[in-house]
Amino acid sequence: MANIDRAFIDQVLASTDIVELIKEKVALSKNGTNYKGLCPFHNEKTPSFNVSSNKQFYHCFGCGASGDAIKFLTEHDHLTFIEALSKLAQAANIEMPDSTKKNDTTYNLFISNKKAADFYNRTLKSNNNANAYLTKRDINQTMIETFQIGLANDSWDDLTKIFTKDKIIENALEAGLLIKSNNKIYDRFRNRIMFPIRNSTGNIIGFGGRIFNQQDGAKYLNSPETKLFHKSYELYGLYESKKSISQEDKVLIVEGYTDVIGLHNSGIKNCVATLGTAFTKFHFKKILRYTNNITFCFDGDVAGKSAAWKAINNCLPELKDGVQLSLIFLPEGSDPDTFVKEEKDEFLNLINNAMPLSQFIIQSLKSNLDINSVEGRTAFLINAKKIIDEMPDITYTTILKKEFENIGGNTIRKDIAPKVEAVNKESSTQKDHFDIKELTLINILLEYPSLLEDSTYAKYITNSVLIDIYESALKEKKMNKNFSAAHIINRYTDDHIIHKIMTMQSNEKSEDSARLTINEIASQLEKNSNEDIYFDLLNRYSNGDKLSDDERQFIKNFKK
Repeated sequence: MANIDRAFIDQVLASTDIVELIKEKVALSKNGTNYKGLCPFHNEKTPSFNVSSNKQFYHCFGCGASGDAIKFLTEHDHLTFIEALSKLAQAANIEMPDSTKKNDTTYNLFISNKKAADFYNRTLKSNNNANAYLTKRDINQTMIETFQIGLANDSWDDLTKIFTKDKIIENALEAGLLIKSNNKIYDRFRNRIMFPIRNSTGNIIGFGGRIFNQQDGAKYLNSPETKLFHKSYELYGLYESKKSISQEDKVLIVEGYTDVIGLHNSGIKNCVATLGTAFTKFHFKKILRYTNNITFCFDGDVAGKSAAWKAINNCLPELKDGVQLSLIFLPEGSDPDTFVKEEKDEFLNLINNAMPLSQFIIQSLKSNLDINSVEGRTAFLINAKKIIDEMPDITYTTILKKEFENIGGNTIRKDIAPKVEAVNKESSTQKDHFDIKELTLINILLEYPSLLEDSTYAKYITNSVLIDIYESALKEKKMNKNFSAAHIINRYTDDHIIHKIMTMQSNEKSEDSARLTINEIASQLEKNSNEDIYFDLLNRYSNGDKLSDDERQFIKNFKK
């Protein structure tokens, strides 16, 4: 961000209505001058997520999530900073400056990955063996183009030569396309079918490479973790499938690149795959942006059921009422790619009759137990309690808990996290000392930043934090005509301060009205300040301190 034109960022933020942006993702209702809704970043029943149109800022008083429009897109949609900025700029019809593009690291990594993908795609067209392999796997030209499939030659330096010639070798190294070892640079991927991995906006963030003939080495090789690519967050095929997922309002989770491609080729286009990792809570949150109906597809063997159990356990803490999780298990030795080609009707039948989450959990917990025995029921309830303790306090959890109790014949008490009020009691009393007039002054100035330069208000503010906020706002306003409260509030992690600023409503209808209110508050604060000085001087005088001529004159002229 340091290399991005700050003025451009401010222009984009000033042209963005954060309320309208967040309304696309979160149901918001008017709450005074703010808007309120259920937080999209954690499970809650009572709305604690606040969005301020005047301050162009959001904050959740439940989990602490807060920020401006760019921060919301990076956190909620898992976009990079440059992606979020670009998306907002496009929506506001503002052209992204070339200097911003060229100086941004993530932009340069996107360019490097695109250059590599184009090269791999050209290479594939001229390799008969690789094309024969893809044909054998029923991956036709349409699928090659849809998923931008390519080929890394059996060479150590194809890409190295290209990036060296273009003088962007460092970008390629950072993108994980090249490896540097013992002062030598060489290609990471060699003699592999290449599957570009795209994020939800279509930009290539990494690659998966698969061997296609007999050779040593891992079957699959993924790009390393980079600024763009994090396996535990990304899903293969999401960009290509997200339209179908939204239209059908359901998604099928599989385990491999070729599974996604094979399903697409068979007309089942609402599917995605993990990238060689277990299904994580980050995957789960990402999918929930498109649908609440998720079906996992696993092999029916022991390894498949183990993977299913791990995926479900990762999802449990993030469950919400209305989210439907289900599972299907293929015959042992089958995978979605081959099974859908041979038994499409049966595959669709499995999906339509998928096992509900509750049934899978109960079957797994009862496995190898004699529920008719005291020992069996005891073991069942002990393990069931572990599941319940992982789950949020939602209706689904309550109903599932009753099911467990019916099977085990006893009550399960859900553990409740220790309350933090006692821990925070002392610190909260120390923080809760804002003068309401000072706080109101800051609040109005943040809502109407044009008033910041009307006068010098620092002399009226006694609270050190509020002084810091005021001086930071004044400095920003002098440098930036598009200044908004979000520029300042973003810097403060103290939830108590943000709560005060976010929830206080000035009810000013115009700048002129706000100016009158500020002048009145300033006058009151000045009077209070003078009173403090007066009584301090009297106290010093009564203790025998010698006062200066100016101090004596102040006492003489002071009017209570």
